[in-house]
Amino acid sequence: MQQLKITTHSGNEYEVTVENFDPIQTNTDLNNNEIYTVVFGDVILSRIDVKAVVPIKIESDIETEAM
Repeated sequence: MQQLKITTHSGNEYEVTVENFDPIQTNTDLNNNEIYTVVFGDVILSRIDVKAVVPIKIESDIETEAM
């Protein structure tokens, strides 16, 4: 599971949890003019409204990296 913070051009911010996050595929989808909407977890957004998608480090992930 991965948490993401999504910022939109309209000024909204969302924190969602997804099973898998593939930044390369997300970038491809966001730059594809044939796609109108994108889905992140339970949030559906207009492709052109997405400003940034940033993975959020969870406390347990930070502790695991330290070991």
